[in-house]
Amino acid sequence: MRYAGFTLAVVLIGVVAAHAQQPVAGAPVAPSGAPGAVPGNRLDAHLDGWEKKMGDLTNFRFVLSLKRTNPTFPNAPKSYSGVVLCMKPNYAVLRLNYDADKTGNEYEAFICDGKKVYEYNGLARTITHWPLPDPKASPAGATDNLMLDFLSGMKARDAKDRFDITLYKEDEKGHYIYLDVKPKLAKDKAEFQQLRMALYGPNTKYTYLPAQVFLVKPGGDTEQWSFKEPQTNIPGLTAKDFTYQKVAGFRDEEGKPPAPQGAARPGMPKLPAGGAVRPNR
Repeated sequence: MRYAGFTLAVVLIGVVAAHAQQPVAGAPVAPSGAPGAVPGNRLDAHLDGWEKKMGDLTNFRFVLSLKRTNPTFPNAPKSYSGVVLCMKPNYAVLRLNYDADKTGNEYEAFICDGKKVYEYNGLARTITHWPLPDPKASPAGATDNLMLDFLSGMKARDAKDRFDITLYKEDEKGHYIYLDVKPKLAKDKAEFQQLRMALYGPNTKYTYLPAQVFLVKPGGDTEQWSFKEPQTNIPGLTAKDFTYQKVAGFRDEEGKPPAPQGAARPGMPKLPAGGAVRPNR
């Protein structure tokens, strides 16, 4: 069941290996031009490094910005700002506010308390309850949600089995690496067709920290995420920081499996050419 969709998933793909350092001013922007040939063992080296950093992580917090574009109205993107806070093994809080809404009513939020995901819709004034799979029925820990699968400990080898991952490019100084990711499984193809991540490289003080993610969804919508003000291994966090919150005037309802999304259409948006995303821009 894809209860929270890719909103949460995309955050975790880039951030589970993050360090707690801040990006420095004047960091290089994304490269332009066609990518050069990148040896396959370089990808494995980066994924192994990512896995090691992930093992040291207990929790993290990021300030987020998001721009969504609909193919029907390509010149009218919607921008959002928010925060995500996560803790192993499967706790999370995320909120996104629509920047153009001055009333504060148009927002979306998620709380995962380890047993359920609660999805808040500010405009609809609803809280949808999505139960997590019983761990006894899923001994491998898979929750059918990318965000929680990564947070609970997805290994580099498992990621390569589940996704087609390509090291698109890395700059000469090792400041940035760019990964292209395509889904292999039908359940992941229902979430996205392709994405590109710009990560800070191994020669920086913030190795594998995400800078930006650009993705294309099945119906042609695009999302561009930016990650700012990282904090990891924050002391004092407990499960009580991820408990369900009732909101006055909101209606509680049980989640229902969504209808299958349509396949990619000819002429739908593609990943940006050249270096794709431009970090911190």
